[in-house]
Amino acid sequence: MKYTFLYSLLFFINLTGFGQTKIEILSADELTYDQRVGDYQLCKGNVQFKQGNMFMDCDSARFYDKVNKIEAFGDIYIRQQDTLDLHGEYLEYNGDSRLAYISKDVVLSDSKMILTTEQLNYDMVNKIGYYSSGGHIDNGDDQLYSVRGTYFSRSKDLYFRDSVRLNNPDYTMASDTLEYNTISKTATFLGPTYIYSEENTIFCNYGWYNTKTETSQFSQGAYIEGKSNRLVADSMVYQRLLGFGEAFGNIHFTDTSEKMSIFGQYGSYMRLQKETLITGNPRAIKNIDGDSLFFKADTFIDYADTTKNQKRLLVAFHSVRMYKSDIQAYSDSLAYNFSDSSIGFFQEPILWTDSNQITGDTVIVFRNKSGIEYMDVINKGLVIEKDQNGLFNQISGRYIKANFDEGRLDRIYVDGNAQSIYYALEDSTQYSGVNEVFCGNMIIKLDSNRVRVIKFMSQPKAIFYPLEKFPETKSKVPGFNWMNSLKPQKIDFQ
Repeated sequence: MKYTFLYSLLFFINLTGFGQTKIEILSADELTYDQRVGDYQLCKGNVQFKQGNMFMDCDSARFYDKVNKIEAFGDIYIRQQDTLDLHGEYLEYNGDSRLAYISKDVVLSDSKMILTTEQLNYDMVNKIGYYSSGGHIDNGDDQLYSVRGTYFSRSKDLYFRDSVRLNNPDYTMASDTLEYNTISKTATFLGPTYIYSEENTIFCNYGWYNTKTETSQFSQGAYIEGKSNRLVADSMVYQRLLGFGEAFGNIHFTDTSEKMSIFGQYGSYMRLQKETLITGNPRAIKNIDGDSLFFKADTFIDYADTTKNQKRLLVAFHSVRMYKSDIQAYSDSLAYNFSDSSIGFFQEPILWTDSNQITGDTVIVFRNKSGIEYMDVINKGLVIEKDQNGLFNQISGRYIKANFDEGRLDRIYVDGNAQSIYYALEDSTQYSGVNEVFCGNMIIKLDSNRVRVIKFMSQPKAIFYPLEKFPETKSKVPGFNWMNSLKPQKIDFQ
């Protein structure tokens, strides 16, 4: 049996249930009811429904007025005040539960955010949408995709699962689970996440990234990996606009180009200045010709020169200790030059090589492929060698240049206020005497730490004493201080 549109509309209004928000038909070009086909009204052409503040347009629909449901087809358009626009080609809608299932070319837009998918479940009351067959989000520069996703329209939050991708002009992100707020433009990572850019790759199991402020935080197995370096820490924060980053807890920085690792508990990075600071009981290890060079200090700063010289320095401050098989050191500060592997020690440094202790106001060590080549001891230079019988050979002067051959002192040049005390051994236990020398300059040639040739220049004054007649008061040059107890050991760096 067929009814006219007007009669059917009156019939619908009369059947409106008490306490229910009924769906209303606002318009249709044709409306029919045939009980033999089904217990629904068939609406065709320019169909429009309304329920509360929700309006729906479609090409055609089956309206199950008794159960307050709609099945709609073709060019579906749902709008809810100014907060929601939803398009699709097929719809199942329950007016009592206010739940909608829409499929085929689904587009949900909310302010500047556009979601496209093939199937979407949407709760009109709580304003929550869910898809499970793949969805794409367009939010300005941010393009997101995931297999499953949930959109909370009230809070403007999106929750993504499975094969999540976020594409931005500056980076690409892949994640297992992601939350994203379209207002703050903050992405929160809740599972294994990779962020790829031209500069580096970032990984974490938890973190967040604000694409508006370009501020990010990464934790739980987080690392940043560049072309020749890798940073691991418990957590990291980076402000890209300021070029400032911080790392916290169990820091491990590796530079493969320099074969160096730095460890610590706190780090900061200034991109424009190219400065990296690491504190919290930091230590560094650098591989040099198959041997390890260890550093410890209160603070490390890695300077990358921004000028054309492109020099790079590792600077250490306070309680600096260094260990290598052929040299050990203790000082207040240190500067390691990556370009030539020279090391400067400052403020009362102490160095040990073999059985020698070397001190001065400043000591600069220069290396070659075979090890230490020479060192400059500037101002108040003092070289002390403890011989096999516990006596101290000493050389002091305003400036000392000490040359090495295969890790052993080979030649010493002293310039200014030169003084030497040398115990001359005849054999392993017998001494021929003690030679005390004062002069302007001197050159000493050694062999296996034993003096072979001494050349005194500029008004030399030399006195040779029999060992038993050498005055105790002259046995130590000014500034003498044997500090072997401070000598770093390898175990200190483990």
